[in-house]
Amino acid sequence: MASENFNRLLKRTGGFYSVIGRHPFLISFGLIFLLVPLCFGAQSNITDSAKMVWCLFGLAGPIAAMFVFYSVDLISKKAFFICSGVLVIPWMLVSHAFIRSERASLWIFGYMAGGAFLYWYMTLGDKERSDKHNAFVIMVLSFSIKFCYVLYSSCYTRQNDVGSFDKDWGHAGYIEYLIQNKHLPDFCPTERWQFYHPPLHHTISACWIDFCENILGASRNHARESLQMLMLFYSVAAVIIVYKLLRYFDFSGKSLLLPLALFAFHPAYILSSGAINNDQLAALLTVLTMLFTLRWFRQPDTKHIIPIALSIGFGMMAKLNAGTIAPAVAALFLWQLIKHVNEIKTFIRQYIVFGVICVPLGLWWQVKNRIVWGMPFDYVPTVGGSQYIDMGIFERLFDFSGKQFSPVFENWITDGRSFTEYNPNIAILKNSIFGENIKESNFPGENTVIPTILFWVALVLALIGVFALFFFLFKKKARLSRPHKLFFAIYWIFTMYYFYVFCYTYSATCTMNFRYLTPLLAVSAIEYAMLFDHLESDRGNTVKKVISRVLTVGVILFCVLSVVTYLLVGYVGAK
Repeated sequence: MASENFNRLLKRTGGFYSVIGRHPFLISFGLIFLLVPLCFGAQSNITDSAKMVWCLFGLAGPIAAMFVFYSVDLISKKAFFICSGVLVIPWMLVSHAFIRSERASLWIFGYMAGGAFLYWYMTLGDKERSDKHNAFVIMVLSFSIKFCYVLYSSCYTRQNDVGSFDKDWGHAGYIEYLIQNKHLPDFCPTERWQFYHPPLHHTISACWIDFCENILGASRNHARESLQMLMLFYSVAAVIIVYKLLRYFDFSGKSLLLPLALFAFHPAYILSSGAINNDQLAALLTVLTMLFTLRWFRQPDTKHIIPIALSIGFGMMAKLNAGTIAPAVAALFLWQLIKHVNEIKTFIRQYIVFGVICVPLGLWWQVKNRIVWGMPFDYVPTVGGSQYIDMGIFERLFDFSGKQFSPVFENWITDGRSFTEYNPNIAILKNSIFGENIKESNFPGENTVIPTILFWVALVLALIGVFALFFFLFKKKARLSRPHKLFFAIYWIFTMYYFYVFCYTYSATCTMNFRYLTPLLAVSAIEYAMLFDHLESDRGNTVKKVISRVLTVGVILFCVLSVVTYLLVGYVGAK
């Protein structure tokens, strides 16, 4: 009887997933929006009354779980009330400690992570939907650490080119200019630092702050801090898209969950969750372009090509480098044109529609500033001073001397290091894990054992990912077809080429930043999915079985170390 009742419980999750599956982005945005008044993007903004609401959430979860058990007769009504009553005493003690704590972000992470593991435990017996359950848990845990990071990091902490809201410079100054003036800059954008960027991200951000301030009644500082909640949504949406990419190719089991976890818990997306510049929106729209392009490739018609045009166009309106995916998209366009040469007129019409939408959206800002102000089409402000790197390209790319790996954090002379990073191959790995600003002082007692292990595990996984990219490109038997593999390979190669050219043209340490490459993590997820699919396809092969298990341990270790590292950063910095 108990088994039948438990099966009834598990079947109820079908409706739950059907709702989420239809509106994942809307539901995610709605939940994040509901959290805004409880924190406004910073733990310092959480009032005692808001902490009580969080405490009630912490009590409601276990009670709701027991009520579900009671509703399917897994426990009696008496047991339900007794257990609920017993929970009140520890809940009061925990709530008291939480309200008095200066590290509310870590407590909230604990609440959410506890709820995720409770859900995972409740659904262990549902083998039919185990992938959905586990993927959901991964997404919730990923959201938890990113939300935690947002809460203990202010809108001025660990940022890139943000400047200040109170001064007319940087991304923050750009946003504030739009709030105050209600129009785009009426001067040459090169006159103010970072104003040369296309205005999509800054316009959305200005509207968000204006809404929080004038509709929600938030103070000026609270509204500014809350902007990180919008960035958090971008990061959550990217995880959802990668899940859809993996499901597009029907990956399941390890091939679905481990690559998803690798992407969801990658430190680069934890850091970007609180970064208020325009990289996050551009990266999100680039990953979205991947999904739209694959859908069009499966069903090449005008209805499916329009979303590609919109995502690339809006991506370039957020940041021009979002256009680096265009060659990969063009390759699939050409593939379909050659394949359907008898329908050439139909495809030419589609490409015209694509161009009419994409080109004006993506390039109007550069064209307008070129005509009106004479701003170079590819304008980027020069950086000098201590950041300037006076080395040849060969030395920069192929110097792997041991000094560069000690410490595992970025080296800057301004931080008292003996040298400033100059090798982009090493710099992007360090930067992807710790950004530019996380150092020894960000960890309790300056103990860096955990982040050091994280760095070396990340290095091994990165090398395996690059190997997998080219291994499967030339392997015939793979879940992805040849055009699919070419699509991801062309995007990876062109993006890395653009990155190295950028680093050489603007020879400064700040240009070797992984934030320009974050969409490549979606490609890495696909490559790891193919790798696990290849290893798991032949369970009788002992060598493949051992490699699969070792890689599984490596990915799980990477995810756990990533979470622990950023909890430690929060422990030190969230006082």
